[in-house]
Amino acid sequence: MASTELLASKIVILEEEPKIPAVTALPSAVTLACGVTERGPVADARLVTSFEEYLKVFGGFTADSEVALAAHGFFYNGGVFLWVTRTTHFTDLTNPATSTAVAGSVMLQTTGTASSPAEVTTGNVGPFNLDDGDHIDITTNLGGPTVVTFNGQAATKNNAPTTEPFALVGGETLDVLVNGALQTVTFQPTDFLAPGAATALEVAARINADLTGAKCVLTGAAPGPYGLEIQTDGEGTNFTLDITGGTALPILLFTPGLIVGPGNVGNIHAVLGTEVEALVEGAIADVDVIVNGTGTLTYQTIQTGLVASIQIDPASTVDGVAKMDLDNAVHNGADATPENTLLCAGKTPYDNSDVSVVIANATSGDAAQFNLQVLDGGVVQETFPNLTMEVGASNYVETVVNDANLGSDLVAVTDQLLAYAALLKRPANGTYTMVGGDDGLVGLVDADYIGNEAGPTGLYCFDRVEGGTILIVPGKATSIIHNGMVTYAETHRNGSMFCVLDCPANQTAQQIVTYVETTASLLELTEFAAIYWPRIKVPNPSVAVFGDSEELTVYTSGWIAGLYARNDQRLGGIYESPAGIMHNFGVIRGQIGIEDDPTGHDEHEVLDERIRDLVYPKRINPITKLPSTPWHIDGGRTLKSTSNFPNVAERRGVIFIEKSIKQALIILKHRPNTVEYRMMAKRIITAFLTREMNKGAFRTTDPATAFYVDVSEQLNPPANVFAGIMTIRIGLATNKPMEYIVVVVTQDTRAYVESIAA
Repeated sequence: MASTELLASKIVILEEEPKIPAVTALPSAVTLACGVTERGPVADARLVTSFEEYLKVFGGFTADSEVALAAHGFFYNGGVFLWVTRTTHFTDLTNPATSTAVAGSVMLQTTGTASSPAEVTTGNVGPFNLDDGDHIDITTNLGGPTVVTFNGQAATKNNAPTTEPFALVGGETLDVLVNGALQTVTFQPTDFLAPGAATALEVAARINADLTGAKCVLTGAAPGPYGLEIQTDGEGTNFTLDITGGTALPILLFTPGLIVGPGNVGNIHAVLGTEVEALVEGAIADVDVIVNGTGTLTYQTIQTGLVASIQIDPASTVDGVAKMDLDNAVHNGADATPENTLLCAGKTPYDNSDVSVVIANATSGDAAQFNLQVLDGGVVQETFPNLTMEVGASNYVETVVNDANLGSDLVAVTDQLLAYAALLKRPANGTYTMVGGDDGLVGLVDADYIGNEAGPTGLYCFDRVEGGTILIVPGKATSIIHNGMVTYAETHRNGSMFCVLDCPANQTAQQIVTYVETTASLLELTEFAAIYWPRIKVPNPSVAVFGDSEELTVYTSGWIAGLYARNDQRLGGIYESPAGIMHNFGVIRGQIGIEDDPTGHDEHEVLDERIRDLVYPKRINPITKLPSTPWHIDGGRTLKSTSNFPNVAERRGVIFIEKSIKQALIILKHRPNTVEYRMMAKRIITAFLTREMNKGAFRTTDPATAFYVDVSEQLNPPANVFAGIMTIRIGLATNKPMEYIVVVVTQDTRAYVESIAA
């Protein structure tokens, strides 16, 4: 009976779904960056959430990569989520495999300082299940075959010459010591058909019923009379038997005394590697048996060099797959010649000529092991101690270095699988430098950055990143790149993201206006992008790469995307214009100046208000410094003035609202297209917009004037309903930033007027 049935008097508690499902606010500053990196996967978007993680995946600063600088500025300014796709030159943009980037590599060799012995290794691991009398027949270049036999039999006691019948009537006992454990057999009157004349078969039946680890069998030939023999189940020297007493002992006449199972191994059905080692080495002076860490055995000649040979003769009985699993081929040693043993290659394709691998003696002191270090630019980046070439071992070089989580970020290794013991396969100590790598930058053109959807390559690698909201291509300030970014964001991604465009380098005010207005035709093109001018100066993050100057001029897109992200982390921050100095909304962290004036003047044109009067009407956002202010962004305009949302904060805020609402309304898909469900959609959206209104998203805090949500029947006529379409119209009264503050000053004549009136 269901507990909610109202039969007996009770209190029933029911849970129900909320009437208005909550809208989850999606991340608003997930940045997508496409460009050249030092290394990393090609044409594959990867998420990094810190600059340290960026360095681990994509490498550091290089003269060719603006992405590293942009990532540095992004995280320094407060960014959290950065998706990066590395581009190279592709001979076919529809096929990522045509990337011209190539991973460098270096082959490590054995020492070659000593010749190697001949050896053969078991396919099975010990202990080995053999039979009494099994033998291994070994032939070496010094002679043979030499036969080594393995023996193991049960410990036994018999009562010969005593035979049946036995004067047992029941109640008698027999004390038996099996493998050191005392057991007692108790005979029952019902055991015997003729008490006082028990048969050997009847006595054996009772003994077998009461004993564990041993059994009783009949001795003698048919038709009898028969005697008795007790024997251990196990065979070998590990098994013992004694009959120590009991009232049945004088009748059955077993002789007391400890018997050890005969043989030369402890348990013939579980022969230990150390037992094989002792027997073989004791019988054959020129063969060494190695018990490997994996449990296999290696039969190895003492003599080394190509003349050394070893063969397991086909007459052997231990070589079958159910026993030791040994082949019968002739195996030869090797002369002292270095051989290729371990290939080290770049984990991703790039010019890794600064990367080297150092092999040194193992910290453990084991001669068969080695330490492997990876250096970049002569600096140790990774250390992997106590590695081995023994396949299957926990510290096997491929297992450790190629581990997806704990292995190397710089190299991958491939064992060449030489047919020697781990010691002889060990790479020689030394420093090995990568060769043959290529960054894939020769022939790199703008089209490689834009890419192709069929690949995917370029920007289209971000198609799988559903939550991306900000798009940058650091340092690539060209007409083709900028128009490609806008097309991707506004058309291919349906206006779900915003582009931060870098201005070209060393632009005068007139040149940047010409670029925006004519060269790239960006003016009035889109409300899904903004451009900032000029470039900025920051502290030099790498003297080794960028020279001795204390400051470095950089493109701004990564730094500004980080500023967007920092502002978005504040309550309602996405609705604030990323400009100005109040609360540092437009202050770029780390900026210490702007690029030198291209005309050669002491001060850059952007510091002149009259020049800003020229560029700002062209929808170019200046980065400047006013008296008594820090460096900051002095404009929050998109590139289109005639759009619904012509300011950066408006456009980004609406993108955030649209994406959040889209995600929330998924629950209504496939529900009936009725008034009730349309009103549910309205309630969901209204509740979300009210919450955003209270964060400062709109021009007023009155829902009646801040926004509207229309799901009326005028929008949803029967034709649409029958077509499976529900239409919702949302109106938003977005905030307009104060771009100009006009102060009117006039003569105060109030006192004069009052005196005349008096």
